[in-house]
Amino acid sequence: MSYRIEKNELLSDAFGRIAAEEIAQALAQLQHPNRPEAMHNTRKSLKRLRALLRSLRVALPRDLFHRENRRLAEAGRKIAPLRDIHVQLRALGKLRKNGGSAAKETRQSLRLRQDYYLRKMPALHRAVRQMLSASWQNLTSWPMQKATPERLAAGLKRIYKRSRAAWKTARKQETAENLHEWRKQAKMLWYGLALIERLAPKKAATMIRHTENICDALGDDHDLYLVLQALRQEDAAHPARDYKRLAKRIAAKRAGLQKQAFQLGKETFEVKPGAFAHRVEDWIGRHNSTR
Repeated sequence: MSYRIEKNELLSDAFGRIAAEEIAQALAQLQHPNRPEAMHNTRKSLKRLRALLRSLRVALPRDLFHRENRRLAEAGRKIAPLRDIHVQLRALGKLRKNGGSAAKETRQSLRLRQDYYLRKMPALHRAVRQMLSASWQNLTSWPMQKATPERLAAGLKRIYKRSRAAWKTARKQETAENLHEWRKQAKMLWYGLALIERLAPKKAATMIRHTENICDALGDDHDLYLVLQALRQEDAAHPARDYKRLAKRIAAKRAGLQKQAFQLGKETFEVKPGAFAHRVEDWIGRHNSTR
């Protein structure tokens, strides 16, 4: 079906269905480690699974939530280096015009690292597959009688509160680390809101769209940050005359992306967590899982 709670679908049924579908998709994508989009899609499935867990965390036993959240986070970290190299190569491709020798040398270095991780991929694939199989058994078989609209709203409020706090921190100090943390929390919020998209009125679509656009802008910014780090490492080892020019272009692009994200953030996070929770409760309060 999709990563959405369907109208007239019990939340308990939706949780098991969505968890099974996302794990199946992640396992299928892992079969194609040489395809950049496959690793990216695997990571997206893992993040959606963690957002699903967080959205209904109050309906889950504490130890089950923490165990599965840690397992899924660790699975994502195992394939993160290969995914990061993929996005750096993609971002460098977009900067190909006037990239010069600095970009060329960095691209060659990244491809060597990519080959290294691809050689390790069979072992990583086995490890991640085992982890996801364990999560499949735990998450799809757990009874979810406590999954109610009220608990879902409480979970989404918690996600929103963390994302709002990360936005405030990044606004005060625009470091790469703070921006990255905001991006991670905003992505959890986007996936959490996506779950209730079909239950919410059309006016909720604006918030969902803004959150998605924040994630896109911050994601592109982080990709460029990773490229800049790779360029710096390469320049330290093999100085290139055009490094500063390329670094300046990257900095200008990042500034534009950050400005876009903060403008959307102001519109999205001006609502206090309590008011946000009331909105969500209103959106999904009549969902038939209370029957």
